[in-house]
Amino acid sequence: MNRAGVFVCDRGYRIWDVDGAFLDMEGSGRADVIGRTVEEILGPKVFALRKHNLDEAFAGKASRVRVPGVRDKTRGKYLEVFFQPVFNDAGEVVCVICAARDVTQFQHLNERLSMHEEILRQTTDRISVIGTDFRYKMTNAANAAFSGKSPEEFIGMHVRDHIGAERFDLRAKAHFENCFAGQSVEYEHELKLPSGVTRHIHVRMDPYRDDGGEVTGAMIVLRDITEAALMAQTLRRQAREDALTGLANRHALQDELQSVIEDTSSLGGTAALLTIDLDGFKVVNDLAGHSGGDALLKQIAGFLRSVATPDMLCARLGGDEFAVLCRGLREAAAWDLGCRITAGLSGMRFVWQGLPHAITASVGIAMITPPRPGEPELSVFQILNEADTACLHAKSIGGARPVIYRPDADEMVAHRLDIGNLQIVRSALENDRFELYTMPILPMDDVSAPHLEVLLRIVDDDGRVLAPAALISSAERHGLMPRIDRWVVATTLENLHSVDPSTCLTINLSGLSIGDPEFTAFLLDELDARQDIAGRLAFEITETAAVRSMATAQALIDALRARRCRVILDDFGSGLSSFAYLRQFRIDSLKIDGAIIGEVARDEVQRTIVAGIVAVARKIGVGVIAEYVEDAETLEVLRDLGVTMAQGYHIGRPAPWVGARPVSSQIAR
Repeated sequence: MNRAGVFVCDRGYRIWDVDGAFLDMEGSGRADVIGRTVEEILGPKVFALRKHNLDEAFAGKASRVRVPGVRDKTRGKYLEVFFQPVFNDAGEVVCVICAARDVTQFQHLNERLSMHEEILRQTTDRISVIGTDFRYKMTNAANAAFSGKSPEEFIGMHVRDHIGAERFDLRAKAHFENCFAGQSVEYEHELKLPSGVTRHIHVRMDPYRDDGGEVTGAMIVLRDITEAALMAQTLRRQAREDALTGLANRHALQDELQSVIEDTSSLGGTAALLTIDLDGFKVVNDLAGHSGGDALLKQIAGFLRSVATPDMLCARLGGDEFAVLCRGLREAAAWDLGCRITAGLSGMRFVWQGLPHAITASVGIAMITPPRPGEPELSVFQILNEADTACLHAKSIGGARPVIYRPDADEMVAHRLDIGNLQIVRSALENDRFELYTMPILPMDDVSAPHLEVLLRIVDDDGRVLAPAALISSAERHGLMPRIDRWVVATTLENLHSVDPSTCLTINLSGLSIGDPEFTAFLLDELDARQDIAGRLAFEITETAAVRSMATAQALIDALRARRCRVILDDFGSGLSSFAYLRQFRIDSLKIDGAIIGEVARDEVQRTIVAGIVAVARKIGVGVIAEYVEDAETLEVLRDLGVTMAQGYHIGRPAPWVGARPVSSQIAR
């Protein structure tokens, strides 16, 4: 404790005597102080502020004040000052003793304590300290109010008496014992209230230690996360559910198909995938409009639900394509189901605005059987391709019928489609027939720099620019993407000087490239050779590729960021979704999948999903890019939701990279 500085003054406010502490505080000698007035020593400002305290003391009233220092010597400090009258034998005040001490440390401690007490009082978290005897030592107002009690009523109460013997013995006691053993414990649980309402509670327990470090209890923080939990459930469901029909989406189907393949391989038996493609849906859409087309798709979804059994999964793959995945179905039964679907759709009555429309569909059936000895296990994409191939064959022979995939029929179709695409890609690689386009990504936050996404286009023998989707898919299936990505990276770096330095170029990396050590080495070497421009690049990695090759993706992301490159998680929310993985990757931005953005201006659920993604991204310091922004209304909705950047035809269409000179495709070898 600081020594008090003491002086004694008479009624004329002249100082009679002082102690050493006062002289030390003033930095003066005794002769400099004795006989001079308080105003001369402490200054007019202090004297004016404290004169009434001195006068009260001379009137016989002692006082104590705690005040901030106002002189240069005491500014920034808190002083506690005592004014004590001294009486003679006649009861008269003959002088006043003034003592001042520095209490800055105590003042700050009191302020912090008051602040902590106020936070504890105002927080909605329910906070308690429970001793190792399982009895409450304290609880805050929020926890007491939740139970309809006062904080004082909790003191000494056993936890068992509060939450019930069953919950205490079966769950809570073990968590407490772990905490008393020095562990921090964290978990979530559902709490059903007497009213029947269920709340989701996040529980955190931390050891509570005394001054000697011994655990004497547990500090419990209970947080109601019901809204967040329900939002997460909604997001998980929406990530696996088609927004229009309520059926499973493509990603949910792919996950379930992978499970069926694994079960069939390990347990035996058969299964079937049926893909359903409407015949002439475009005609219906043109005549009835998009609203009529949507109504038809919903009606078809209802029909599929009516024919499905509990061991079947119905999905919408996109557009007018549907699928039914059936466990334990033999070929004859799969054929029968295909016939029932085509017959049911043909007989279905669809009327829109008084006009009837005939509906037919082609069905492709791929059987899933255990692999023969020495054969590799079937893949998800192989099964999907087989069903699609059979469906295309059904359409080519008139539609309105099912077709079972046969290897011999596939040979003709695959030669015209997949193999044909593969030949085009290989020819482009060998003959330098790649071109780069760019598509703008513009900021909406007045902070981010403009971006240009680099897009690949392939030119055929006649000089026509081909749609890339099917070609890229074939290249991925046949392992060519690392070579193609090499060309894209090399050409982009070679031409980066032709782009405004304030613009960031984004390059897409395929899942195959991310997992290819040779490509990774090539990419990092190229960046190291051009350190002056590496900061102007961003790399887009799909959510699916990142999660399925998590360790590899993490290593590549860290290496890119170490070289001042940004990283964008592409197709976010497209099915693996997502929030659980966000903290695993040190990304700069995430790009919301176009399927989520599509109807955001008109669909409240989609707006809720986007708002949830933006909130989580903002919390962890990640930007949000929305793609497929097709109109001004969508752009304004996204701006209001806090999306950072936007991309789509309303922002700008893909255009040739003017002035970009392609490098030789030989670099892709």
